[in-house]
Amino acid sequence: MVLTRTEPGCLGCSMTTDMGAKVVINYTEDWATEADLQRQLRSEGFCVLAELLERANEPPVIEFALNDSVRGLDYAQEVRARRPRAGY
Repeated sequence: MVLTRTEPGCLGCSMTTDMGAKVVINYTEDWATEADLQRQLRSEGFCVLAELLERANEPPVIEFALNDSVRGLDYAQEVRARRPRAGY
């Protein structure tokens, strides 16, 4: 989180936990633009986070709240598969 907060376009990054019958971890990143988010999704930092998510005991819920929709992990896969445009 500390490194993410220093990335260009990062407006904030936070983590909360709920210690009920199951432990729930909510991790949130806020980005100034979708281009900033897409740059983050292509970063080594996101690769590390994705690896941690793959090791979860249960499949995590992943949401990307965009201006006009909410997408799941398929959004990150699409972004990572595309070649970045100039300026990304």
